Amino acid sequence: MLKPGYTNLDPDWLAPLRERIAAEVPEVTTWIYVDSVGHLVLSKIVVPRELRSQGIGTRVMELLITEADKQAVTMTLSPTREFGSGLRRLRAFYRRFGFSMNGGRIKDYTTAHDMIRRPVTTHPQP
Repeated sequence: MLKPGYTNLDPDWLAPLRERIAAEVPEVTTWIYVDSVGHLVLSKIVVPRELRSQGIGTRVMELLITEADKQAVTMTLSPTREFGSGLRRLRAFYRRFGFSMNGGRIKDYTTAHDMIRRPVTTHPQP
C-alpha cells in the first residue's frame, strides 16, 4: 500500500527525501514529485507566516538541491502569491539556489514551469 501522494512511478530516492524533509523541517508543507521527463518538481512549499525569515525555507531548499544534484536531475517550480509571499521575493529566493527563469533562448520546452535549475555536478580531482 502506497502512502498518499506517492506513486509507483516515484524513483527510489524520492520517498526518503520526502521523509527527511518531514523529519528535519516538520512545520513546512512541501509537495514534491518527479515528472514524466525526470524533473524534480517543487509543487508547493509553505512556511508558516510566523516562522518565515528564520532559515526554514532555506533548509528545505538545501535538502532538495543536494538530492537533485546527487541524482543529477533538473528541478523546476512556478512561484505563486497563493501562500502569502510576493513573486519578486520568491524569485529572488529561488535564484539564490541556482534557479533561473525558464524562457527566451534558454527555454526548456519539456516543462511548463516558470523557473528551472540544472543539476550541479562536481568532478573528482585527478
